[in-house]
Amino acid sequence: MNYQEAIRFGAAEYADVIQALWQAGYRTSFTQTGGMCAALEVRLETGASLLITDADDTLSWDRIDHRGWAVGMYPPENEYDGEALAFRQTDRSDIDGLLSLISYVLAAA
Repeated sequence: MNYQEAIRFGAAEYADVIQALWQAGYRTSFTQTGGMCAALEVRLETGASLLITDADDTLSWDRIDHRGWAVGMYPPENEYDGEALAFRQTDRSDIDGLLSLISYVLAAA
């Protein structure tokens, strides 16, 4: 599987989550953060980004292996110093749990 095929595969695995986030107003895409570490990315109007992964690691490529959520808010690339502006995780794996987590992280930042 080449890079583009892998990204399409990952996006298909999380299509329901991506769609729910778009419906909630979050422009979300499936991405990899380097070394083929998967994540969902939400670009905010401020230039900051939310990176969404599994609770304890990168986002599982196969949805069946997904466990919990983690959301980190990061500044624009030109301001990034290695630290998240805000970060939170949950053992919940459902979309409502993710939406609650996003709201918490946005408020904390």
